[in-house]
Amino acid sequence: MTEALPKIWNTTFTDHTINVRNINYHIRDNTIQRRIEGSNGFLYPDGKPLPADLVPEYIFFDLRDIKEDYKTKTPDLVMITNGLLVISEKFRDLLADFDMGNSLIHEVPLYEYDQTTRRPGRWFILHITANKKTVIPEKSENVEETFAGSGRWKAARENDVLAVRADAAPGADLWIDANFRGRIFLSDRLRSALKPAGIRVRQMPMRPCIVIA
Repeated sequence: MTEALPKIWNTTFTDHTINVRNINYHIRDNTIQRRIEGSNGFLYPDGKPLPADLVPEYIFFDLRDIKEDYKTKTPDLVMITNGLLVISEKFRDLLADFDMGNSLIHEVPLYEYDQTTRRPGRWFILHITANKKTVIPEKSENVEETFAGSGRWKAARENDVLAVRADAAPGADLWIDANFRGRIFLSDRLRSALKPAGIRVRQMPMRPCIVIA
C-alpha cells in the first residue's frame, strides 16, 4: 500500500497590509542603515539568523493618539515597521510544542508611544529562519523568476498554485523557502492547531500545496 503524502500549506500573510500594526522597534545603535540591514532579514529572508545587535531591544506604538481598543486587540501575529513579525505569548506558547528549527523567538517589551510606559502582556519577535528547499517552480502554476536567471521565484498572479517537495515536510513545522519570495510554509499539524488554540490573525489565508514525491 502506498504511503499517503504529507500535507503542506503556504500562507500569503505578509502580502496583506491589514496585518500591519502601528508598532515600531528600537535596536542598538538605531541608525537608518542598521535598521535596513536588520529588516532585510525579514523582508528578504535567506535562512540566516540576525546578528544579536540587530535584534530589536523593544517595540512601541508609534502614534501618540492610538485608541486603547486598538492596542488591547492586537492580534496574536502581526507585522510591524519594516516587515518584522511579532507574536503574542499565546502564539509563542503554541509554537513551543512544535519544531521551529533554527528560527528565532525573542521576547521584547512593548511600550506606549513615549517608549517608557510598558504595556501589559508579553510579546516576541518571530524571525523565521528555518529554511527548506520546498517549491518546485517548473511544476507550479503562475509563478515567475524575480529576474531572469536569478534562481529565485515569486508568485506572478494571486491565483498561483505551488507544487512542493514531499521531503520538505519533515523537520520544522514553520519555515521559508529562501528561493521563493513572500510565502511562509506550515506543516499540517501546525495549521490544524491554530484554530483550536484560539490564535487570532487579521488575514492569514491558508493554501494547500500540491505535494510531489
